[in-house]
Amino acid sequence: MPSHSVKLGSVLSFCVILYAIYYRKSDVGDQRLLPVKDHLLDLESRNQVGIGIRQPKVALGYGACHDLFVNATLLLDYKDLRGSPEHFNEIANKEEFIKSFSYFFKHGAAAERFMSNSKLYDNLIEEALKLPDTRWALGGNAPLMARRFFKEGWKVLFAAKMSEKLKSYIPDGIEIVGDSEGEEVKDDIHMILEYKADEKFGVYSAPRANRYILHNDENNPLLSSLEKFGEQLPKFSPNLLVISGLQMMDNYPFKKDDVIDLRAERLTLVKEQILSQPLTTLAHFEMASYVDLDLLQHLTTKILPHVDSVGMNEQELDNLCNVLEHGKVSVVADSNPRVATALDQMRKIFHLVRQKNKEHGSSRKLTRIHVHTLAYQAILTVKNSQWKRTEAAAAKASLTAHRYVCDSQNVEIEKTKLLLDDSFSTTTDNNNISRVFFEPTKPVSCWDEVIDEVNVDLCVAPVLICTEAQLTAGAGDNISAAGLVLQVEK
Repeated sequence: MPSHSVKLGSVLSFCVILYAIYYRKSDVGDQRLLPVKDHLLDLESRNQVGIGIRQPKVALGYGACHDLFVNATLLLDYKDLRGSPEHFNEIANKEEFIKSFSYFFKHGAAAERFMSNSKLYDNLIEEALKLPDTRWALGGNAPLMARRFFKEGWKVLFAAKMSEKLKSYIPDGIEIVGDSEGEEVKDDIHMILEYKADEKFGVYSAPRANRYILHNDENNPLLSSLEKFGEQLPKFSPNLLVISGLQMMDNYPFKKDDVIDLRAERLTLVKEQILSQPLTTLAHFEMASYVDLDLLQHLTTKILPHVDSVGMNEQELDNLCNVLEHGKVSVVADSNPRVATALDQMRKIFHLVRQKNKEHGSSRKLTRIHVHTLAYQAILTVKNSQWKRTEAAAAKASLTAHRYVCDSQNVEIEKTKLLLDDSFSTTTDNNNISRVFFEPTKPVSCWDEVIDEVNVDLCVAPVLICTEAQLTAGAGDNISAAGLVLQVEK
């Protein structure tokens, strides 16, 4: 009996130790999360714009669509995968679709692809509509950003050709331009295939929640609202001009030989629209998922040299960096990159785009970069530029990421986690390495740097990651808009 008692006592003691360790870790987690939440909320509340006579104005182009949200692993059957996951610039059949989806799913990477097979695309929509929880929503970079700006108290002008049904998703106070009188508009439809973190697709497991977007657009690639938008800009006189939706130009009808120059012509008109604005109107370009190298190279000559700001996620950051530095497309990148890696890429983009500012004799210079990832927000701004409140903007972007993905205005600690470490390196360069220590009571870390003899501010804010994701598509648009909201002075 005594020996049994000793063994039982040892087991109980071991269990008590495990129990204590578990709850101590939980307590430490709570102690870290609460002050982070409180200080982010405090920064947001102390820095507000869009109130009363100080209401800023934003104009956004181009395009809109219906988003059809679908549970990806219910629509697709892993048994249909023949061979290994594979990347395609354009989807022509079901086999390529399954391979392409699997490729990005296993990396947890966001992707957006054009399906050239219209009949197959229509059939997929019919199949999706039969599934439980499939739902319709407003889609497109410009309208989602427009809605966020409006929610934050801005006056909004937004350019898109839309049916009356799609317009019903837009708040009444937003001014829409782009339709011709009496014109019947057929809306483009984007299929948003969503999946959650750790979700299974055959032998693959998603490392994070994300989405794969499939589309078969006919209206958006032509930037069909461009001219009507241009007519309204002088009268509206925006404080901020947002250029987005250009990724739709990587597909039909630009694949046809007889319209090979149409894309360049349309992008030249976008450039002229930016140049028509006074320098007091800040210009922001919102990146997206681009795979057509020719289109990306157009962007590096016609758009990027003429904007003040650019926003992107970690995939788009890697892609833009590769195109600018090596003239190559980056198909997939780390879905949760180190802070040091992202900061180095931001510095490289700053350097290369500022060179293009000079090469193209641009009256504007890149003065702001915003990168949003799952774990953190990073914003670079030039000191004494027109961009204000960088620290508060990073905090607001972080809070917006949580609220949007959780689909709730409340930031609930029990639905939250942090991925940002207790400290992070500011660069991967071993000769200049330095570390920033993360302080929960001062969660947004900011410091000064000099890049190419230009003084800049860099701010990194942790994201209170939503552990019960309700929405993925559109998160980047809302986060980018939220970051811009606090940085423009009327």
